[in-house]
Amino acid sequence: MSLLSKNIKNFFWSLFKLKNESQNSIIEISQDIILNVMDKLSNFENKQGFLKPISLHSLAKKLQTNPKYLSKIINTHYEKNFSSYINDLRIQYLLKELKTDDSLKKYTIKTLAKKIGFRSTEAFSKTFKKHTGFNPSTYLNTIKHK
Repeated sequence: MSLLSKNIKNFFWSLFKLKNESQNSIIEISQDIILNVMDKLSNFENKQGFLKPISLHSLAKKLQTNPKYLSKIINTHYEKNFSSYINDLRIQYLLKELKTDDSLKKYTIKTLAKKIGFRSTEAFSKTFKKHTGFNPSTYLNTIKHK
């Protein structure tokens, strides 16, 4: 392992341990497990696995870790819970796609929500508004006229 890799590993470990201690919920997770799970999460993001409905338990199983570890790593590294992590990835993906794929602008809100893995239009709309400040229909109307 290179010196840079060791330094990065130690940094994340100390950050993770510090956050755990400050939250009074100490779950001991080895550095190797943290880095392994983070690497697998990065791969999951790159392969856009978040576009399908997924639960904490099913992702943990897919990443070959346990749900408590996965939850704690996401809470610590991304500073959000699992649902926010997944939903934020979905909205970021959609916003990027809307810039390059004009056909998406013709979809209904329900179809867009389903296409990026949301189970309900309400959850999609709430998350979308949190990210953009606009509800999806207002946002789509705005970009259609550009």
